[in-house]
Amino acid sequence: MQPNRLIHEKSPYLLQHAHNPVDWYPWGEEAFERAANEDKPIFLSVGYSSCHWCHVMAHESFEDPRIADILNRNFVCVKVDREERPDIDDIYMTAVQLLAGRGGWPMSVFLTPEGEPFFAGTYYPPEIFAQIARQLADAYQNRRDEVLQSAREVAGVIQQVAAARYEQMDGEPAPHIVGNYLQQMRQHFDPVHGGFGNAPKFPPNTAFPVLFWLAENLNSEDALQMALRTLDAMALGGIRDHIGGGFHRYSTDAEWLLPHFEKMLTDNAQLGWAYAEAYSLTGNVHYAEVAREIYNWVLREMRVEGGAFASAMDADSEGEEGRYYTWTLGEIRQVLPPALADLFCNVYSIRPDGNYREEATGQLTGRNIPHLRAPLAEIAAELGMTPKELQDKMKTAREMLLQARLQRVPPLRDDKVLAGWNGLMIESLAYAGLVLENRQYVQAAEEAARFILQRMTDADGRLLRRYRDGEAAIPAYLEDYALLGSGLLELFEATEDETWLAEAKRLANRTIADFWDEEHQAFVNTADYHERLIARVKEVHDRSTPCGNGAAVRLLAKLYGVTGEENYAYFAYLTLRSLWSPIQKYPQGSDSLIYALLLLAGDELEDMPEAEEAQPTMSPTGLPVNVEMHIMEGGVMIRFLMERGWHINGAEGVPDDLVPTRIDISSTLPLVFGEPMFPPPDTLQTDESAPPIPIYRGELRVVVPVIGIGEVTTDTGEIRAKVTCQPCTDTECALPQTMELVQQVRLQLRD
Repeated sequence: MQPNRLIHEKSPYLLQHAHNPVDWYPWGEEAFERAANEDKPIFLSVGYSSCHWCHVMAHESFEDPRIADILNRNFVCVKVDREERPDIDDIYMTAVQLLAGRGGWPMSVFLTPEGEPFFAGTYYPPEIFAQIARQLADAYQNRRDEVLQSAREVAGVIQQVAAARYEQMDGEPAPHIVGNYLQQMRQHFDPVHGGFGNAPKFPPNTAFPVLFWLAENLNSEDALQMALRTLDAMALGGIRDHIGGGFHRYSTDAEWLLPHFEKMLTDNAQLGWAYAEAYSLTGNVHYAEVAREIYNWVLREMRVEGGAFASAMDADSEGEEGRYYTWTLGEIRQVLPPALADLFCNVYSIRPDGNYREEATGQLTGRNIPHLRAPLAEIAAELGMTPKELQDKMKTAREMLLQARLQRVPPLRDDKVLAGWNGLMIESLAYAGLVLENRQYVQAAEEAARFILQRMTDADGRLLRRYRDGEAAIPAYLEDYALLGSGLLELFEATEDETWLAEAKRLANRTIADFWDEEHQAFVNTADYHERLIARVKEVHDRSTPCGNGAAVRLLAKLYGVTGEENYAYFAYLTLRSLWSPIQKYPQGSDSLIYALLLLAGDELEDMPEAEEAQPTMSPTGLPVNVEMHIMEGGVMIRFLMERGWHINGAEGVPDDLVPTRIDISSTLPLVFGEPMFPPPDTLQTDESAPPIPIYRGELRVVVPVIGIGEVTTDTGEIRAKVTCQPCTDTECALPQTMELVQQVRLQLRD
């Protein structure tokens, strides 16, 4: 089969699809010009190389000639690596969340030739995906006006949501946010297994700096124990690669046992820092050992030629997820002497029938994920051994198993170098080099820094985001400048070499010059010289890494602390002030911005502030559904946040004994509201003989548009939302809850 256009790309993810029968285009003008010339919609697929379900959909759908024929005849097909193009990913992920009620990868988005989305989702089984593609092709040809109207409405909402313009944003930063932050963290903390929330459970990468700062500077025992309990539990579980070092992406259960096996540079950079910091604060050598294992893996398996770091390791090998990292009892006995094999299997919970269950079916696979049932010192006491004796034996066993594992077919390594992700690892290695007194870590950080500055900078001194196979490309984003700048600043702290400080300041100054939005007093993710998409994103909340504004303000706060230059504090404070309202409403999602505030406050904070009362727009019922109202240009957004295991019913088609979700909007201003725009629901089948129940899980966003304005006599008034929903599990329902949310608004009329 002839390769498609992706064969000329550098991204390993795109190259994985270069021999699909789908006629893929990379993102660019050629694809959009063809769509316009041939009057076809665009099918946009977004993923990344270590994404398990991206591989599944590729095998099931994109390698199927029948489905490829449907796509090629009716659409122009575009494939995007989200790690190369986070701007595209951010914008169309907003579309997926609005239209499907949830997000994830692979993203499957159908666009007009102008790039406006009219249908979006994530993974689809092949038959369903084929049916969706046929129906959307028919709708575009025969009901064009409806499709274009829907696309315009969605694009308008995206422009507001992505740019964080859906509410009054600014406010005065105040210390009480620390009390609110800790209160939220306590509410979601798992005291048994560590971490926050239930399954799936992600390492709280961006929370560790805040928790450790509060522990060290304000003597918060709660903050310290939440951080240490989480690190302890993760170090025992299967999310940690006990044989080769490092951590997998996340755990599918609450106990940290069963991971998705991909390994990300970003996770391991932040966790290496966290374990090194835990050692610094406690003196417990266990944390130092876990940190060293992370860095040993990074230096052994993630360095590319020249000293920079690759992005990720895949979860799959030989066609199976986790094959490389799991073991049968027989495989262990083939490698280890009998007595050592018995001891290893006892310590690391290896079972004859396996402990690794297939995620979808729950069936045992016969393979084992090595994990500790208790700390080694406790197991040593049970076995009548000294801790050192057991540690030495287990070190020998792990080294033998690692050498055997290195002979297996390895997972794919995504060897593209990303500037910001390398910045995180540079910062982590430089700090750990000091704390763990290992000069090799600092030297590795310096080599990576020189690689980025020498090979990933254009003739105008601008940073480039991606390097692979001898080519640097794609203008860098806000996170690249900010995260690399923080890494270089940490290198200055570790080496006292003024060169690194000068480079950190240069990147910070460029960040202010290129990414500062004077109108809204915060940073946007893309500079003016980037490609113009349907929206410009302004991030407020963190994901697995600091958001763009969080990374930028953190760098500026650190530079102010080192240099005393007021300009850095000025822009950091303005950003915090302009984003204060969403930080207040969800401090747990704003770790990096709160951390920057703590760095700026410094010695001014002497005691732990008390938490303020909850925001009035949050549900006061204590039930597992929170409801927020956000005012946007042109309408209102009602946002539902449901605890794991709970859902609410759809707006239509609900059985008589259940309560549908209802939203009624009114205002003291002469505003005319349209019908609430609910995304397509999921379904729940409770009985084979009964029709499925439409439901929403996780997060639901419903937009209520303003469709008219009467005679205006005053520009200030209230918008009220009366929201009724019924929280249910899959087996029982709570009583319905009704909330009335009120916000003061001021009209800003345009001609």
